[in-house]
Amino acid sequence: MCDRRCASAQNSLPMFLILLVLISASSAKGASSAINLDVSYTSDPVTQSGSQIIKCSFNGGLTDMETVASLTVFGSKPYGNQGEFDELAEIDVWSQVPKLITKELEDAHVVIRGKTDPKHPNQTYLVMSWNSPTPGYRQFYKCVANGLDSQRRPTSISTSVKVELPSKACFESMSSLASQLLDMSGKLNNTCKADATASISLQVKDLHSKIKALDAKLEQTAAAIPKQFNTLQDNITALEVKLETFQRNQNRHFKMMAIDKESFDLSDMSKSRVYIASKVKAAFNIKAANQACISSGGYLVELDDDEEYQFVYDFVTRIKGSNSFFTGGNDIEKEGHLEYYHSKKAVPSLQQWSRGQPDNYNGKEDCMEIRLNYKALNDAPCTMAGKFVCEVDLYG
Repeated sequence: MCDRRCASAQNSLPMFLILLVLISASSAKGASSAINLDVSYTSDPVTQSGSQIIKCSFNGGLTDMETVASLTVFGSKPYGNQGEFDELAEIDVWSQVPKLITKELEDAHVVIRGKTDPKHPNQTYLVMSWNSPTPGYRQFYKCVANGLDSQRRPTSISTSVKVELPSKACFESMSSLASQLLDMSGKLNNTCKADATASISLQVKDLHSKIKALDAKLEQTAAAIPKQFNTLQDNITALEVKLETFQRNQNRHFKMMAIDKESFDLSDMSKSRVYIASKVKAAFNIKAANQACISSGGYLVELDDDEEYQFVYDFVTRIKGSNSFFTGGNDIEKEGHLEYYHSKKAVPSLQQWSRGQPDNYNGKEDCMEIRLNYKALNDAPCTMAGKFVCEVDLYG
């Protein structure tokens, strides 16, 4: 029968064992130029129970995808390779209802929320959350958005993350330690004797030391993982910026090479654009002129404001060769409604019209020109002899 000292040692064991309930947690975040993917996960290494939240959202400001048709979350096979994925959940514009795809989680009480809105693609998101024991964690997650770009062509973008959790071996080691402690507690209950009090006290102290050492090692590991992840994320972001800059410069180089410099005079660059003017004065044909602009990577110039007008006016004044330089502005389809030939946008209210213009003199003036002897804009017959001006977006 145990004396008071032995009983005290036994009573201290439950408090000691409570220290073994070590809960591990990890989170990860991934982003492409247009998709945010957040994954958070907590797990008890003894019971192997866990709770997980996965959120995927769309940021249309960083991509030319204008309409999101569907958003799908994938997870790698438990303890599998990065390339082996299961489809977990999906939401699309047709059903508007988020749905669970994988059968593995049917009994896990998964809560799924989501939204798709063709008119507001930035409000598109898909969230999964559950609190249930799972067969094994998924280390890689991926979110894929399918939809249409600004040209109404099918397009797809995706991003993926890796969840940095303590290894399976670490979980097993912690579980084994807990089992050993429980076994030792049982042995203490069966062998409790007065003369064993000193030995029990030493064993408890030794176990306390081991637990503290293990706890310190786990803290060091947990502290290192976010730093490594942040460093990797910073490196990826820097590479993405370099790639985007390279692609923009490459696109500008190709656009400049496409300009027919035998047929056009070239301006300086202004706000990512250059302007080209035909070298030969000839009878104007708005359709043929726009096609010539397209062949050099542009379209008939569209003056969006007085600042752009002034830049183009200064350019054509330097090259001269004609008194008339035609733009894309016209009211061929509807008299009095000036619009640009390429974009069909209405011509804005500009301050640079010559006095009394446009006046559709003799009912035959349907095209907008820069008239050098007027030093202003003027409406003129669409077949009058002159030059024409194109604009080329070097990064578009």
